[in-house]
Amino acid sequence: MCSSSVFAQKKEKTPSKAELFKEKDVAYTPSGLAYKYRTNVPGKNAVVGDVIQLHFTLSTNKDSILRNTVAENRMVITTVQAPTYAASFEEGLAMMSKGDSCAFWISADTLFKKGIKAELPSFIEKGSFLRFEVKMHEVMTMAEYLKQQEEMAKKTKADEDAALASYIKTNNIVATLDSATGVYYQVVQAGTGSKPKRGNKVYVHYTGHLLNGEIFDSSVGRGDPFDFIIGQGQVIEGWDEGIPLMRKGEKGVLYIPSYRAYGDQRTGGIPANSTLIFEVELVDVK
Repeated sequence: MCSSSVFAQKKEKTPSKAELFKEKDVAYTPSGLAYKYRTNVPGKNAVVGDVIQLHFTLSTNKDSILRNTVAENRMVITTVQAPTYAASFEEGLAMMSKGDSCAFWISADTLFKKGIKAELPSFIEKGSFLRFEVKMHEVMTMAEYLKQQEEMAKKTKADEDAALASYIKTNNIVATLDSATGVYYQVVQAGTGSKPKRGNKVYVHYTGHLLNGEIFDSSVGRGDPFDFIIGQGQVIEGWDEGIPLMRKGEKGVLYIPSYRAYGDQRTGGIPANSTLIFEVELVDVK
């Protein structure tokens, strides 16, 4: 929390700045960083190297909002960096603990010159201050953060495996689960050729859709099969692992959990954490 931080020692206020900030009881760190706590919660202050999760609103001295991460629905996750210049935003972050809310006034000229290292935009007044309203949601060591991410990944995988198994059962789909990968494969029309191996170039026609039936891509309409070399990382893991289950000339369906596809990243028309279904035909193996 700020009251126990070395940065929280008050400095004599400058009346002109107080008027500029339009705030009463603005305090200053020894370096000159202006701040005012909205909420001050006892706890461990962030230190350099910690992982923090926060929301912030950035406004000009005329109260024009430049950015609002709450409106963006995007939590900022970053590591605390050592300040590279006096009265910087990084210094302010090291004054906060989990649950704190605090306003910081940063010199626009200094922020752009020394922080962003860019020219001051014309719509921001030279000599003005930008106001950061910060809400600190989490402060963790890197080890704590990595452990949290690992636990979340395990839970997400377990939940998705259960959902896919339920989908297979509910829809009476006769498919084989590759327990090592989590990928299901359903034979629709058996092939008689050989199975491809790592290093083989394969030619595949496919139609991909989500669990709700929405098609996001298809090679069929383009008229040309898609080709790639197995095991080279040219495609999602579910394809590198699923296509070798097929024989040349075979038609089937691959049910691929998101952790073998695009994970928590949105890709084109595919939402994050999406299980994918591919109707595939192994046209050729070379």
